[in-house]
Amino acid sequence: MARRKVKLEWISKESTRKATFKKRKQGLLKKIRELSILCDVKAFAIIYGLNEAFPEIWSSTQEKMEVLLQFMGVPEFLRYKKMMNQETFLHQQVMKLQEQVHKYERENRELERMVLLGESLLGKNLHEIDLEAISSLSWMVDTKLKAVEEKVMKMKGGVGSNVVLVEEGNGEGEHGLVGGEGVGQEFYGGHNMKNNGPWFDGNYCPLD
Repeated sequence: MARRKVKLEWISKESTRKATFKKRKQGLLKKIRELSILCDVKAFAIIYGLNEAFPEIWSSTQEKMEVLLQFMGVPEFLRYKKMMNQETFLHQQVMKLQEQVHKYERENRELERMVLLGESLLGKNLHEIDLEAISSLSWMVDTKLKAVEEKVMKMKGGVGSNVVLVEEGNGEGEHGLVGGEGVGQEFYGGHNMKNNGPWFDGNYCPLD
């Protein structure tokens, strides 16, 4: 049976907290000892227990102060470079979670654009979609079309190719891509939307 993941928070029950401290302290010292033996490095640990008069000290060398003095001789900015307390650890975890959230948001927006593209190819009236969503879809189609064109040119040894993709509207407007000199130019309602602002810049997606 897999071990249940421990929730990283303060243990309110004193007896459980003391038992956990004792168990994990021994585990930590064991790992330090293994590290010093397997990698032939000097290691030194100072552990302060709650309500204990003196800390527990462990050293891989006979002279316990040798490693500590060597560490204190290192410039201060290097000593603190990789130090971590509970606050910095939690901050690091929050940053990682924020990165994951941003990643999932980008993936969701990509899926929304793909769904909108599929619906538009099935004949959905684009006048029902807000301008921001249309511009995002236009950016995605333009980007993918350019990628296809570059791949075709690479396969042909650099020989240029014209790509034409035009979808006729229902009489209320057109939305598509026109190849040739203006490969990647978007048209909606008879207007070239590429020149209407930063939303249609090939390096910028308005929803990302």
